[in-house]
Amino acid sequence: QYSLIKDVVSSLKRHRMHEQQFTHHPLLILSNFGFQQIQVKLMASMFQNMFPSINVHKVNLNNIKRCLLISYDAETQLLSFRH
Repeated sequence: QYSLIKDVVSSLKRHRMHEQQFTHHPLLILSNFGFQQIQVKLMASMFQNMFPSINVHKVNLNNIKRCLLISYDAETQLLSFRH
């Protein structure tokens, strides 16, 4: 299931959109990808390569306006995606 950005914005009472919100890449957070299975390692590598790496010593943290959380459930083998 997913929602489009226009649906999310239209449902808000107060729009909190920053002009620079989509000019920078999101901060990628991978949760529960530490398993030794080759499929899980491949998924983690694929998600990491979708976005450029962030140098924490050089990046201005005020420029990062978005986070992308991807969580893996080993029992159900499902991914939870939150942006």
